[in-house]
Amino acid sequence: MADEKKIANEMLTDEELDGVAGGMYNETAGDRRFLNDLAGLAGGYSTRRPFFEDNEKISREVTAAWSKIGIGVETNLFTANKYFKDGVEIPRREAFKIACDKYNKNLQDMPGDYNL
Repeated sequence: MADEKKIANEMLTDEELDGVAGGMYNETAGDRRFLNDLAGLAGGYSTRRPFFEDNEKISREVTAAWSKIGIGVETNLFTANKYFKDGVEIPRREAFKIACDKYNKNLQDMPGDYNL
């Protein structure tokens, strides 16, 4: 039997949670790890449960970190995040490239995959 996590009074198996987390939760969590690895701009790694419990706080943290790079982000728990440069929506990978360029780093040399 798979481990279960209790979220919003509903029980989900790890497999079901991974399905929910496939793009959206994982994007914000990946952003948090990336921004931390890049320049210590955000907190590091978190487990699923604290992330869901602290989603609003973590989203604010990630949004603030991206803004230091000149990137706007709309984080979402259950839909894809949206990234903006100068008011124009850009792909997530482009936001990562802009961030790496700002800190003279190469995304391929970063220690994680960041759910790209």
